[in-house]
Amino acid sequence: MRFVTKTRLDYLRSLIESIGSGPKEREALHLLESIARDIEENYAEIERPIRLDRRSFNEDR
Repeated sequence: MRFVTKTRLDYLRSLIESIGSGPKEREALHLLESIARDIEENYAEIERPIRLDRRSFNEDR
């Protein structure tokens, strides 16, 4: 996971925790964990940006 992404997720976690305990906080933390897990598991797919070959892109049109 990129450092910037991890930093934002950590900050979001601290904001959620500052809300206070309760069902909404638990739900938000659960969603945050799910998003973080999805990013970590799928990071290989987004590690390199997809580049379109301009020539082949124009040929398809």
